[in-house]
Amino acid sequence: MFYSHTFLGRKGPLATVWIAAHLQHRLKKSHYTSTNIPSTIEHIMDPGAPVALRLSGHLLLGIVRIYSKKVDYLVHDCSLVLTSLNKAFASIQLNLPEDARQAPVQSITLPDTFDLDAVNLGDELDHDG
Repeated sequence: MFYSHTFLGRKGPLATVWIAAHLQHRLKKSHYTSTNIPSTIEHIMDPGAPVALRLSGHLLLGIVRIYSKKVDYLVHDCSLVLTSLNKAFASIQLNLPEDARQAPVQSITLPDTFDLDAVNLGDELDHDG
């Protein structure tokens, strides 16, 4: 049998992946976030000792589950940030006239050629340093 306790032991490099493949409910968020997917895949692809194809399949399933859980955590964090941003800007009230709801295209679009000499900065520059 192509199985090594050094890979799948409690302290082995692929232990979290094996648990994710078979006992997914036992892992915590810290296990998922601490797993480095590229290096773990390198361990699976080149283990140093022969590994059975079925074991490789189980480990790849664990990688997929870890990656899926990481994506779920990222989506959850992004939705929390988006919700907090929406709440922060919901209290701002704008009293715009009806004709000012859209900006003219010229005010928000850069021209094809931009001439810096034509820009009038006025006396706002401080030449003294």
